[in-house]
Amino acid sequence: MQKINNQESTKTLFCLFSMIIFVCLFSYGYLIRDTIVNIVSRQNIENQLSVLSSDIISLESQYIKVKNAITLESAENMGFVVVSAPKYVTREVKGPDLSLNHE
Repeated sequence: MQKINNQESTKTLFCLFSMIIFVCLFSYGYLIRDTIVNIVSRQNIENQLSVLSSDIISLESQYIKVKNAITLESAENMGFVVVSAPKYVTREVKGPDLSLNHE
């Protein structure tokens, strides 16, 4: 009788140990799968960022080309007013002294 109880307890421990091992392996597998999914997702995001970065560089170069293509003449044709530096002219004062200090 003792031997039968001992075998049953051994079977029970073996089943319990097997279940624990199975749960650990399943958790480890899920962890590895989740890690792989995260790595692939990160690579996709990095690829999208590099594409967007190259698009930004391309658009910046196009903007600079267009900006440099607009000359003063074409700006005038589009209706923009060309602003130039003011010219300072010296003039001679003729006539009576207009100062406030009269003697």
